[in-house]
Amino acid sequence: GITEIGVPKKFEVSQNYPNPFNPVTKIDYQLPDAGKIKLVIYDMLGREVKNLINEVKPAGFYSEEFDAASLASGIYVYRLSFENSNNHFIITKRMTLLK
Repeated sequence: GITEIGVPKKFEVSQNYPNPFNPVTKIDYQLPDAGKIKLVIYDMLGREVKNLINEVKPAGFYSEEFDAASLASGIYVYRLSFENSNNHFIITKRMTLLK
């Protein structure tokens, strides 16, 4: 693949891959600025099932792995929020776990 160098132009969260997945999937995201990142997985009832990231990160390109081995098959939601003094973004996407 192509390695991207430098700083992304915008805040973006990719669809997880593979999707559907069993039991591990990856979520790529990019940050144009440093900020506080939270990446949380929810079930369809809105219950938090996993808090993957809750920390300040510098601008850049990232890939986070999610292991759902302990979860039941079904549709889950991942929500990535980004916050700093200038911006606040939230992106939510769905993913399917098939066991």
